[in-house]
Amino acid sequence: MTSIEGTSEREFRASWIVWPATVIAISLVTRHLLLDRDGHLEWYGRNDIYAVSMLSALPISFFGAIRVSKKSRSSSVVLGACLLVASLCLAVISHGTSLDSLTAVTIARATLAILAAFAAANLCFAFVAPQRPNGQAPNPLESDQVAEGQGGQQALPAWTWLLFGVATIAIPATYTHSAAESLQKNLKESLGSQRIALAWEQCWQLRRFNPNAAAADTDLATLQGNLREEKIRLEAEVERPMPRNMNLSMIGRRITSLVQLDRNYEALGWIRPMMSGRNFHPISLDYYGLCQQRLEHPAESMRGYERSLQHWQRQPDSPSKRNAMTSAYKGIAFAARQSGNRRLEEETYQSLIELAPTAEYHFLLATCYKEHQKTTPAAEHAQLAVQLDPLYAEQARSMLSQLSRDHFSCFLVPR
Repeated sequence: MTSIEGTSEREFRASWIVWPATVIAISLVTRHLLLDRDGHLEWYGRNDIYAVSMLSALPISFFGAIRVSKKSRSSSVVLGACLLVASLCLAVISHGTSLDSLTAVTIARATLAILAAFAAANLCFAFVAPQRPNGQAPNPLESDQVAEGQGGQQALPAWTWLLFGVATIAIPATYTHSAAESLQKNLKESLGSQRIALAWEQCWQLRRFNPNAAAADTDLATLQGNLREEKIRLEAEVERPMPRNMNLSMIGRRITSLVQLDRNYEALGWIRPMMSGRNFHPISLDYYGLCQQRLEHPAESMRGYERSLQHWQRQPDSPSKRNAMTSAYKGIAFAARQSGNRRLEEETYQSLIELAPTAEYHFLLATCYKEHQKTTPAAEHAQLAVQLDPLYAEQARSMLSQLSRDHFSCFLVPR
């Protein structure tokens, strides 16, 4: 009897290792089938959205599988196999299915997650869950069982199943909504900085998060098509061989195209020869700083922008000098933020405002102060931005409201 109990106990402990392995394996196979030819996840758009959807579906799936396994293991095997085939077929079908509403894509994500999770749970209980001898402690997952003398086996109350069902849909939907808002903001920034390849990818993801969203006053389907055409054009341009007698204008177009495609290492190969010597051109310093910034090399980025600033400080006053210096100041400030140098970031934005006291730069400084928890100067510069350009009123109002909440008193924020 002791030997039988010891074997069962070992099987029971091993099941706790195999269960997550089974879930992960089925999740990975389903995810692989969801990938399109560009390596993007259909319906989900991003790995974290897929992971949250699968995890949210696990509770209702496992407790449902427990009920099935109590009847017979053969029921679990058949149901698990059928659900697995259904989830894999649905993943394949996703490539040819266009979902143009938020409701439809939310239901599709939840359905696929439940099918895959329920299949994994049933197969776990069918092949892994050990048969326990009489008197052995019950599986902790079987929470709808109660001890002898307390009514025997009882089903989970209806409200528990309702809670699991709501969580399966609500948690991924809420998470996706938050991710979509952040992605929409990033897409706007990418469009403003002409990052065509990145904007196209973000637009693709945002369509999977929320097909009803819009950007740049354009619906996402149209915008994605336009960005794809531009991306293809730029890729064809950079693959075209350069002539032997290439001039500065040709080199500049090649660098610009590579930067727009976020092929920064390739762009640096064209930029470096222009940073010194007889081929020197000052714009190369600015582009060097920009490429290093996007590669998240703040020290090198700052070096490029500082060299650009020093060069233009020696030049006579002109509109070109002013534009180049403002670009250099913004680059230095961003590099300072990346490297955690708060003092340099603030001082650089202050110098930028002295050079060009525009609404945009006042608001940049306000944002800097806000992130550094300096409430009063943040509010002052936000209000200055609104005075110079009323278009910043809504953003300033949002910032002032957040500052008031963060510091527990509206009296700390000047009105």
